[in-house]
Amino acid sequence: MAVAAARASTEPEAVRPEELSMLYVLAREHGSGVGQALLDAVLGDRPASLWVAADNPRARAFYRRNGFAPDGATSAFGPIPTTVRLVR
Repeated sequence: MAVAAARASTEPEAVRPEELSMLYVLAREHGSGVGQALLDAVLGDRPASLWVAADNPRARAFYRRNGFAPDGATSAFGPIPTTVRLVR
């Protein structure tokens, strides 16, 4: 299973016009190119923001390879105590 979605940014003071709101790939598919294909399909190379768990080095490395970098904003989401906003 793999899923991705992007949408217009909904934050009142959005830092980018679009936000990657979801990208999920089952662990058994990691490294297969599925995540890259999904990111390419929903965003291409357009400027965007996203939130990622601070303690998810694999995801953070994936987004870094795709031009995203932390902008200093942090938050929390449900059971995830610290999320980091990435932008490109």
